[in-house]
Amino acid sequence: MSDTRLTPEQAASKLEIIDLFARYCHAVDSCEFSLFENLFTEDVVADYSTVRGDGEEPLIHGRSALVDWLTEAMRPIGPGMTHFMTNHLVTFEGDEADVISHNSVLNVAMGGVYYSHAVQSSVGWRLSRIRFEVRYFAEIADLLNGTLAAQGS
Repeated sequence: MSDTRLTPEQAASKLEIIDLFARYCHAVDSCEFSLFENLFTEDVVADYSTVRGDGEEPLIHGRSALVDWLTEAMRPIGPGMTHFMTNHLVTFEGDEADVISHNSVLNVAMGGVYYSHAVQSSVGWRLSRIRFEVRYFAEIADLLNGTLAAQGS
């Protein structure tokens, strides 16, 4: 059995990292991508390939490119979506941390899992890598309902 206790410094860092994801959701939902300056490193590498259009490069390099892509992607939708981030698993390695977070979007039957890497800087924690794997809830619900029906539940 491993010791999973956090030091007080790790606990404070974990709260700050989780807050990055809350602020990310608010920025996306309000389409205020200028807020990304306080969330991502300038050289962030983002992988949204599971939701990017055909022919688009799978990786986005740099915060300004991420802002440009999301600005264009959200243009037809506009503000008003409601993202939730939960079940954050944070693993520390010095001044860096790997993070797995579950995401759901209230307005649509989809969400996914974010795999991210955070680094501690002079101005706080920032995300240096982020990868989103989309999950469509209807597919899972159909599988679950089919399994339950087959079991006679």
